[in-house]
Amino acid sequence: MTPAQQEVSPFGGVQFDFHGRVAVVTGATGGIGGAIADRFAQAGANLVVHGRRADVLDDVVARIREQGRDAVAVTGNIRDPRTAAEIAAAAEERFGRVDILVNNAGGNFGTRLEELSVNAWNAMLEANLSGAFHLAKACLPAFRRQGGGAVVNVGSASAGHAHPLRGPYAAAKAGLASLTRTMAWEWADANVRVNCLEPGAVVTAASRFADGDVEARVARFVAMNRLGCPEDIASVCLFLCSAGAAYLTGQTVTVNGGPHTATPADIDLVRAPLDFREEQ
Repeated sequence: MTPAQQEVSPFGGVQFDFHGRVAVVTGATGGIGGAIADRFAQAGANLVVHGRRADVLDDVVARIREQGRDAVAVTGNIRDPRTAAEIAAAAEERFGRVDILVNNAGGNFGTRLEELSVNAWNAMLEANLSGAFHLAKACLPAFRRQGGGAVVNVGSASAGHAHPLRGPYAAAKAGLASLTRTMAWEWADANVRVNCLEPGAVVTAASRFADGDVEARVARFVAMNRLGCPEDIASVCLFLCSAGAAYLTGQTVTVNGGPHTATPADIDLVRAPLDFREEQ
């Protein structure tokens, strides 16, 4: 069993109640997005789920309906503002409301800055920043009409650090955190809370951490000595959308298993047995 597959909490799962609520989750075919959609369904919400692959979305919808909830799927490229309009329209048509928006869709690839084409740069900003803006704006009329809502923009812990080979991704996610703060101020009068959730290294089937050796090497730099799993992120997402976070808006919540060390060279010393540390 790898660290990220260990039980998330020895104290039992956190319970949330979203019966009567409608949640929109983009990028719901991936590990984090799929886990968020599943958790909302388990907590009683109906869902609009978005993704690029219709066949995988069908599986997500089936899982939601197995929980006794309803769901509608919308396929499309989140970079296209027309996709945002289609998602908002689907929620209105099927459920007549939107209570929660989770902007999880995004994209990432590795290359050096000087090797980036204009198209590649624009694609990263559109997928990781502009798409969230377009969809939040499309959902705002529903939020205003029903007296409020909650938005969670899923960013990345990369936003606060240098991220070699993934510069445009980190830049877009930093922009998303900034956009979150402005959304929170401008939409507070509509009782819309907006927060940014920044995952650290999370093991999914498609992530570069799925390799056990890579996971173990990266986990050394995490205070909790394991990488995250999608359920770690989903639980915090549901909290941010719950009544328990009613006075929380415009905030960036980093979920990465602990703060980064100021001196990574000390990690081996911290992890060493006590008798070795005393000798130093």
